[in-house]
Amino acid sequence: MSSDWRDLAEEPSDSVGFVFSSKRSMVSHPTVAVIVVNWNRPQDTLECLESVWSSTYAQCGIIVVDNGSTDDSVERLRNTNRPLILLENVENLGFSGGNNRGMQYALERGADYVLLLNNDTVIATDAIERLVLAAEANPTLGILCPKILFFDPPPRIWFGGSKFNPRYLTSHMVGYGLEDMGQFNGERDIPFISGCAMFIRRELIEKAGLLCEDFFAVMEDLDYSLRASQYGYRLRYVPAAVVRHKESISSGGRDAPQYVYYRTRNVSILRRRWANGSLHGLISASYMLLYFMKHALRLAREGKWRSILGLIYGIRDGILGRRGRREYRVLASSR
Repeated sequence: MSSDWRDLAEEPSDSVGFVFSSKRSMVSHPTVAVIVVNWNRPQDTLECLESVWSSTYAQCGIIVVDNGSTDDSVERLRNTNRPLILLENVENLGFSGGNNRGMQYALERGADYVLLLNNDTVIATDAIERLVLAAEANPTLGILCPKILFFDPPPRIWFGGSKFNPRYLTSHMVGYGLEDMGQFNGERDIPFISGCAMFIRRELIEKAGLLCEDFFAVMEDLDYSLRASQYGYRLRYVPAAVVRHKESISSGGRDAPQYVYYRTRNVSILRRRWANGSLHGLISASYMLLYFMKHALRLAREGKWRSILGLIYGIRDGILGRRGRREYRVLASSR
């Protein structure tokens, strides 16, 4: 990894930096800023960082954004004695806010690409190199994404591509839960890229801006994918690059009450941003209401009553137009 990246453990984050060259020659390699947001999960974050430090791609470095952790995260990150930039937020700014701070920092110092990487992932040693090669081969590619597998064996698909229904404004990940037998190894354009591992071209960020912080967490990746397409950029699935994911450890899993809340509420935010007129908004809202009812029935069968409460709160706050960080004690409780 590049020696230009400096350990900030002994210095205030904003007073020290490095500068990527924003003017590359034909033979130089583009620079990549890997951005990892941490919130009270230092062990997962350190395992993620170890995989990035092992990368075969030399012109990259790490920006860790600590999102107001209340445990020993900052101390452990400062004591790694490895090359990283540590930015500390005084409060939890969510997935979008945390990554935005890292993206801003990277772009101000001339990074050519940023890779938003979940802290509960481990990246293959050659993954960044493969993403760079694919991106450099075609400047119309705005965001690229690796094949993402579940962390534990046997190898199962977490993200093998995506589909998007513009009528209902819904998306889903292709292959989720299936055994990886090479059936999703074809590189192709896709309509939506998961925020678990988003490899973004600098020029796209300069045109489309940063992630929308109205979402706080969940669905900002779909929103950003739609914005990239709106600006004429293609989205590319690159299965030769591989990431392994521990499945939402930081949020407690897909049925965690607070996660259910944000996913439910943010559907309304997405619909307001992307519905093409009132009729389209009504159609998408009706479809999502049916989906929420089906989801509630499944949660009831499994006895996940606080998750149902998260669903109800999410529908209510979506109707009321509430945005950003919203946390309810009953949803965060372990009881």
